[in-house]
Amino acid sequence: MISKEYGNGMQRITHDKISETALQSIKLYILDNNLKAGDLLPSETELSGTLGISRASIREAFRSLEALGIIVTAQGKGRYIRDFNYEAMVENLSYNLKIHVDDFRQIIDVRMALEESFLKKSMEVLTEDDFRELELLLERMQRQVDDKLSEEELVKTHTLFHQKLYAKLNNNLLESLIGMFSTFQRFLTVMKRYKTSNYIEFIALHRDLITMLRSHDPSQVHDCLKRHFKDVINWSSEHQDHMI
Repeated sequence: MISKEYGNGMQRITHDKISETALQSIKLYILDNNLKAGDLLPSETELSGTLGISRASIREAFRSLEALGIIVTAQGKGRYIRDFNYEAMVENLSYNLKIHVDDFRQIIDVRMALEESFLKKSMEVLTEDDFRELELLLERMQRQVDDKLSEEELVKTHTLFHQKLYAKLNNNLLESLIGMFSTFQRFLTVMKRYKTSNYIEFIALHRDLITMLRSHDPSQVHDCLKRHFKDVINWSSEHQDHMI
């Protein structure tokens, strides 16, 4: 860490603080100039001159903004504002923050409430073609289980399955939130803190979900979701008061 200290009790100026200043300055620049998704950001040199911050600090701030899903780099073209990316944001947070198990349980509770509401809407619009696509994803999960592929690969297909449930609703925010929730689960999986306890039951629960949706009976949704999330709820109960 680079540091410099001034006399008379003046505050230490550190590399970290300079980097944070650069990051916040670029965020303010984006807001002040009403930049939106697809807009091109000025180059490192231009922003360095405009903001009075070194190019090295600007470059480091760009890396942070990209990790947060705020900007994207196009090779040979520059950096653009991107559509808000929940998954990139949470992926970054997941690897830099400790999460309390109780917080994770609350995330599951929110997910269940959201899915219960939107599953009832999906039930009205899903077609046999949609159910066939869901069955294909289920078959992929079954193969991943049979072939003993990594839990992380299974989580990715699982995420696609749940996003497919709501694709007909054209709700991008909901799909992003489902991806965000799944990112937490993938983080737990990669860190070896959570693993599906019963793969046979896991596949059966997803098959039950398809059957329930085909029934067009909204009264079944709540109990179906309780069974669906039972494994992860039990895990969170067993690990109360733990950090993850």
